[in-house]
Amino acid sequence: MPLQPTLRRAHNPLGTRTHHVMPRMYGPTVGQSFDIEIHREIDGWSIRIPEIGGVTRARRRATVELAARECIAAMTGIPIGYVAVFVAKETVGAE
Repeated sequence: MPLQPTLRRAHNPLGTRTHHVMPRMYGPTVGQSFDIEIHREIDGWSIRIPEIGGVTRARRRATVELAARECIAAMTGIPIGYVAVFVAKETVGAE
């Protein structure tokens, strides 16, 4: 008896699922983390947010992150509770 070819597709080792990749988001989004750069000055701290081009100030080191989050929320419209900041660069004094 002769063999007949089959019309089956080759088996996919990863299964039948297809993987969808989310498109890259450009610009600020809800829940986004922002890197900030802070610089110690005589009368407080200068805070720079390079991703949005924002600059703000804080009187004490303990309030730097809050001041940065408030500035980001005001400039982007993202609720302050969804804004996270990370101090990427901290300098003290004249450089």
